[in-house]
Amino acid sequence: MGEFDGRRVVVVGASGGLGAGLVAAFVAAGASVLALSRGHRAAESHGGAVEYRTVDAADDVALGAVFDAEPVPWAVINTVGGFAGHTRLSELDPDVLLDQLRLNLLTAALVTKHALRRLVPAGAGRLIHTSSRSALQTTGTGFAYSVSKLGVLHLVRMAAEEVRGTGVTVNCVVPSIIDTPANRAAMPDADHATWPKIDDIARSYLYLASPGAGLVSGAAIPV
Repeated sequence: MGEFDGRRVVVVGASGGLGAGLVAAFVAAGASVLALSRGHRAAESHGGAVEYRTVDAADDVALGAVFDAEPVPWAVINTVGGFAGHTRLSELDPDVLLDQLRLNLLTAALVTKHALRRLVPAGAGRLIHTSSRSALQTTGTGFAYSVSKLGVLHLVRMAAEEVRGTGVTVNCVVPSIIDTPANRAAMPDADHATWPKIDDIARSYLYLASPGAGLVSGAAIPV
């Protein structure tokens, strides 16, 4: 018996490279998975262990309805996000800033709202978000992307404080760069061989989502 046998895991942002990889990792660890995204690519059934639903994580009502229609999960994993490159602050586009806050911070806040609304009354569970190393940097990164991901780190700390003592933990994985097709296309001249692979990064999510990680909450794990 594995740690996740008989446990339900929700992966939000399941159509992205990281999200799809985490779906596969949790299935391999024994979980049944509810995979949520705005639009699915050709989805793998993983032997019937995965159920796919379409929902916009920035839509409060629609996201809440999905969580209410499901049995209480053991873990909720959020990989939703968007990226915007560097521009000078003197050339800041307010639409880009608002878009990044919506894609990265609003979605994380709404996932937190509805996950905790279900997990806390159950008295156990795991919520794991995804930030970025760019959240902690002031050079070589765009302000809109950086500040939206920094907001995710602050959200995780506040949520962990709020649920202390409930049996629910809230944590965050903080990647530098991930070896995905989208990132390779965006940076074709980079040394892709040195980039962290999804299978390796997935181990951090599996640990934080495990029953044995009950003493870890409010953490931001760099990978």
